[in-house]
Amino acid sequence: MVPSLKFDPDNNIIEFNGSLISLHCHHYNFGLLKTIEEIPLVDGHAVIIETAAEEFFVNFRRHLSKELKSVSTDKAFQEASELYRFMGFGRLDLSGLTARGGIAFADSSYYVTAWLGKYGRRETPVCYFTCGFIAGILGAVFDVSPHTYEVTETRCIIERHERCKFVVSKKRNGD
Repeated sequence: MVPSLKFDPDNNIIEFNGSLISLHCHHYNFGLLKTIEEIPLVDGHAVIIETAAEEFFVNFRRHLSKELKSVSTDKAFQEASELYRFMGFGRLDLSGLTARGGIAFADSSYYVTAWLGKYGRRETPVCYFTCGFIAGILGAVFDVSPHTYEVTETRCIIERHERCKFVVSKKRNGD
C-alpha cells in the first residue's frame, strides 16, 4: 500500500500522509549535502541523519496509525521499503532488522546515482539520509524515539561495493 499523496496544482502543494513535502532535484540535494559536509566544526552527516530520522519517524508513525493498524513487524518493514522505493530513493531491504537492530541492505540508491552524476566517484559512503530513514522507521515501528538507534553505512555502492550495507544497533542509553 503506497501512502496517501495529494497534489494541489493551483497552489503547487504536495501533501504526503497529511504533511506538506517538497521534492528537489539531485543538483539541489547534493549541493546541500556537499555544503553541509564541508562546514568546519559541524557534523554534517549527523545533521542529515537526525533530520531524516525525525521526519520519517513522525510520518511513518502517522501512516502506521492511520493505514496499517495492527500489522506485523515484517509487514511494516515491507511498507517502509515500498515507501523508500516509491519516493525514488532506491530499493532497501529491511528484513534483517529487529527491535535490537541488525543489518539492512540497499541494492540501488538515488544518493549514489545522483552523487556520481553530479560530482563523480568518492571513497566514502554517501547514504546518510538512508541511515536517518532507517532510524526513523525503526522508531515508528517499535514505538520508541528515533534516537534509540544508531545506523552506520559500512559499505556503499559509491565505493564500488555491490550494495550498501547499514549496520543498526540500539544505543546504550536508548536515546
